[in-house]
Amino acid sequence: MNPRPSSVFIHPMAVVDDDVKIGVGSKVWQFASITRGTVMGKDCSVSPFAMLDGSIYGDRAVVSGGVMAGAGFKVGSDVFIGPNVVLCNDLWPFASKEGYDDAALRSGERFAVIIDDGAAIGAGAVLLPGVRIGKGSVVAAGAVVTHSIA
Repeated sequence: MNPRPSSVFIHPMAVVDDDVKIGVGSKVWQFASITRGTVMGKDCSVSPFAMLDGSIYGDRAVVSGGVMAGAGFKVGSDVFIGPNVVLCNDLWPFASKEGYDDAALRSGERFAVIIDDGAAIGAGAVLLPGVRIGKGSVVAAGAVVTHSIA
């Protein structure tokens, strides 16, 4: 088992795998699921019903309820991700996963989406693979992001 700092709060009804790293002062609320090697910085907050599966988050990241994020995302510090945001990591989402390299996404060898420090992603936004959200950028609620934002 991976010991966590005593200053990390994990609600008893959250699911957090043993291989997940969570920084001091962070909070994970009920019904959140953090799995398969996710790395969270210090003083982060993960709201109910968020599903984080193998990505990297900087310090003071706020992940709102219902966020769906699989492997291959690098989220900077002081980032706000609004309710029900979806981060997509597969350009060709078919049942067959031929050509989809989950190992590269999980290892940090490459990233599907990068969100730089201080960015804010509005509720219900969808970020498609290959985009980078620049430092301090704001993505409108409900947006479908198909290209990088400076």
